[in-house]
Amino acid sequence: MSTRAAAADLTRARIVDAAIERFAADGLGASFDAVAATVGVTKGALYHHFGSKEGLVEAVYKEAIRRHADRVIEASREGTGRERLLALVDASARLYASRTPFYRVLVTLHLTAAMERPELAEIARRMQRTQRDFMIELVREGQRDGSIRTALDAEAVGLTVNAALEGFLTQQLEPPAQQRRWVAKFRSLLEDLL
Repeated sequence: MSTRAAAADLTRARIVDAAIERFAADGLGASFDAVAATVGVTKGALYHHFGSKEGLVEAVYKEAIRRHADRVIEASREGTGRERLLALVDASARLYASRTPFYRVLVTLHLTAAMERPELAEIARRMQRTQRDFMIELVREGQRDGSIRTALDAEAVGLTVNAALEGFLTQQLEPPAQQRRWVAKFRSLLEDLL
C-alpha cells in the first residue's frame, strides 16, 4: 500500500471514530461540520471520503458492526461449541450493557435501520444473517464435540440465541442491574436447554 493510500485510510478511520463520538453525543443529526472539527479536517474531506452524510452514516454502521463482531468472535474463539456459544452470549451482553458511546451508536443505528433509513436495512439484514449463521454453527460444533445435545434443532437454538441477543441490545434503556438479572436468567435457561 502506498504512503498516500495509507494516509487516506488513516484519515477515513479517524473520521469514522469522530463520527461515532459525535453521533453518540448529538445523535445521527450531528453535522458534518462538527465531525470535521472533531478530526481537524475540512468538511470537503468528509465528502471526499464518504460522498454524503448518508455515506458517512453507512460507513459508521458497517464499522460498528465489524468492531462488535470482532469483539464477540474473539471472546468465543476457544473451547467446545457450548463454551463458545455461552462466551458469545456473555460477551455480547456485557458489551451491550457497557453503555459506552460506541454501543449507544450501535443501538441507534440498529433501530434506525429498522424504522427510518431503509438504505441501512440491507446492511442490518446481512449482519443478522452472518450472526445467525455463526450462532447456528456454534451449536452444530457443540453437537459434533458432544457438549450440546444432538436432539436439539441447531437452527432453532441459534435463532433463539440471536433473538435474545438482539433483545439485550435494545434493553439498554433498563437499569444495569435489571439487564444483568435478565442475562443471568437467559444464560441459566440456555445452560439447561443445551
